[in-house]
Amino acid sequence: MIGPLTEPTKYGGRAEDAFDVVIPSLPGFGFSDQPTEEGWGLDRIGRAWDELMKRLGYNKYVAQGGDWGAGVVTAMARQGSKSLLAIHTNLPAVVTNEVGAFLGGGPVPSNFSAKERKAIEDLSAYRMNGGFAYLLMMGSRPQAVSYGLTDSPAGLAGWMLVHGGFEKWSYGRDAKQSPTIDDVLDNFTLYWLTNTSASAARIYWENRGKELISASAQKTNDIKIPVAITVFPDEVFRAQEKWARAAFPTLMYFSEVDRGGHFAMWEYPELFASELRAAFRSVR
Repeated sequence: MIGPLTEPTKYGGRAEDAFDVVIPSLPGFGFSDQPTEEGWGLDRIGRAWDELMKRLGYNKYVAQGGDWGAGVVTAMARQGSKSLLAIHTNLPAVVTNEVGAFLGGGPVPSNFSAKERKAIEDLSAYRMNGGFAYLLMMGSRPQAVSYGLTDSPAGLAGWMLVHGGFEKWSYGRDAKQSPTIDDVLDNFTLYWLTNTSASAARIYWENRGKELISASAQKTNDIKIPVAITVFPDEVFRAQEKWARAAFPTLMYFSEVDRGGHFAMWEYPELFASELRAAFRSVR
């Protein structure tokens, strides 16, 4: 979440580009409380985050999200809070019914560009090779998966590294790569020390059957506020501008950058911050 823009911080070199940042943790993750009841899906989390921003004194703000955060900010945009000015996402729900048919194996139209075809082929191959197996497991049996993850730190690390966001990570062999091996181990340790493997997995169950990249599942047509999108080249799913404009009628910003993947904020924080400044400049 990005709140009122005042003094320059490390997230903005110029006063007019500076912004305050609030990074709420998803329920059940890290140091957040672990939900004791069902119902903590994207819509409920979105309403909670809007209430959080108001309680912190941010009456006007914008929101950014990737991965599950993308689903949360999309939900917030649908909910129409008067405090939320715009959203930015790096995992946008741009798979319309038309595009979804091709991902399911249907013929790709001849008018699709080579770039669009490549995006479809890469995501289809990722699916066919079991790239979303972890998602299916946690979406159907999160508690069963979690018994092993809470019993073994090596098992937890192995499970986490299955995620496609680590596909091009060098496991610490490249000392200059971000995140470093210590960064990644710190992240895994956070799950281990807080014993949140099970509670974090439940968000998959709460949102089963609602694909994050599906425009219809995320009801993108219901969004009335401005939407901004940045595409990072090493993301498992690379959104295409034509699809984005069809899925988000209020799209105000679409950018493709030259580096970064699913964990772009972690990998290239300065690039990520510059994208947010550019995306939200028109709604300041």
